[in-house]
Amino acid sequence: MNQLVLSDEILQGISDLANQLNLSIDSLLEQIVKGNLAVVNAEELEDLLDVRDAMIAEAAPENQERVSWETVKNDPKLSSV
Repeated sequence: MNQLVLSDEILQGISDLANQLNLSIDSLLEQIVKGNLAVVNAEELEDLLDVRDAMIAEAAPENQERVSWETVKNDPKLSSV
């Protein structure tokens, strides 16, 4: 088994995360190793959720009508945006 040295700051972060999930540090790390939990960058997750939301909106029946740029440009309600 390899030994891993962690700074106090990193260990505190892991401990805080384990507490938030109501797990021990050992259980938290075990769940990550088993693939039951994943560590994800929050900004990347937000970007993926934005893409998902855009795809859902694009697929919605009420969003299937295409509007020309000329229509948008000439509509005062839309062109002021």
